[in-house]
Amino acid sequence: MKNPFKEILTKKEVSKNLKSRVLDDVGMINLTYHFADLFLMKVPGTISDIYIGVEISEKK
Repeated sequence: MKNPFKEILTKKEVSKNLKSRVLDDVGMINLTYHFADLFLMKVPGTISDIYIGVEISEKK
């Protein structure tokens, strides 16, 4: 089987537009990961507090 990674052109420069879009996407994924980590792993009670708070305020 042929290794496709040996065919990657290392001398060719990527356009700045494509590089910017990829880095923006990576940044958004990183931000989403950190929010999920914060609210679901480190402080899991916040989601239920927010949800219960919304339900209580809607009932008033």
